Amino acid sequence: MNDVFLMSELLQESGFAAEDIRVVLNERATAAGILERLEWLLEGAEDGQDRVFYYSGHGAQIAGYGVGEKVDRKDECLVTYDFDWSRDHCITDDQFYDLYSQLPYDTRFLAIFDCCHSGGLTRDGAVRVRGLSPPDDIRHRELRWEPGEKMWVQRDFKRVEDRKKRPDLFGEGGDVNRLGRSVELRADGARFDEARKAYDHRGPFMPIIFQACEEKQYSYEYRHGVQSFGAFTYSLSVILRDPGTKRKRLTWSELIKLAGKKLADLQYDQTPCLVCPSPFKNRPIPWALRQK
Repeated sequence: MNDVFLMSELLQESGFAAEDIRVVLNERATAAGILERLEWLLEGAEDGQDRVFYYSGHGAQIAGYGVGEKVDRKDECLVTYDFDWSRDHCITDDQFYDLYSQLPYDTRFLAIFDCCHSGGLTRDGAVRVRGLSPPDDIRHRELRWEPGEKMWVQRDFKRVEDRKKRPDLFGEGGDVNRLGRSVELRADGARFDEARKAYDHRGPFMPIIFQACEEKQYSYEYRHGVQSFGAFTYSLSVILRDPGTKRKRLTWSELIKLAGKKLADLQYDQTPCLVCPSPFKNRPIPWALRQK
């Protein structure tokens, strides 16, 4: 909740009107409740308009089913209040993609995720990680028995490529459908061009995505006096409120680099990521100069 109110402060300081911001917290932050807010956020978006979606909480991985309802991958998801390790009670990449993919091409949509996506919890009471490990019955779907070693090991998920369907972005090991990245991007933008050709129109809309950490890292919490914040979220707030930063036309890539440097200076093993079409990375943040 601290993160959400902090982000609302930053948005209002950047010129967004209080009446144009909606939040959903705690028991109201069910899968249905968050999807309802997302639909409200993106409905009627027009060229030149700014839309921002912010999520603070836990991330997890759930089993992904392919042909014949066989588990053939792991998909990332956002953990909702009613999360029960099923697709009916979480926010998956497919749901997110379905909402943003048809936005007008000149809409400016920023999605910020301050959570882990690979799951995992630490036992260190001093460092809190924003991820969830699956219960053993769910984890079993991702394992196989190795007779030679007489141990359980991770299954090797093979990437299934069906060119008739939209391309998916999988993780470094070829097994994760990454949240918010339903169309794979390479540095040269070649895959994005392939995706556009796969459609009758120019291709799917792509948002600008801030992720609090790399795929195999954790997203940590920061204790500010007696209040807790996401370390990534709080770093963004310090940067955007810095007088020197406000006088500069920050680009998306510069902002994420500054956030990474601040986290490194504070000794967090956490590297935030920017994901978007390559030409967008060095564009100025349109609302950063509105701050007084």
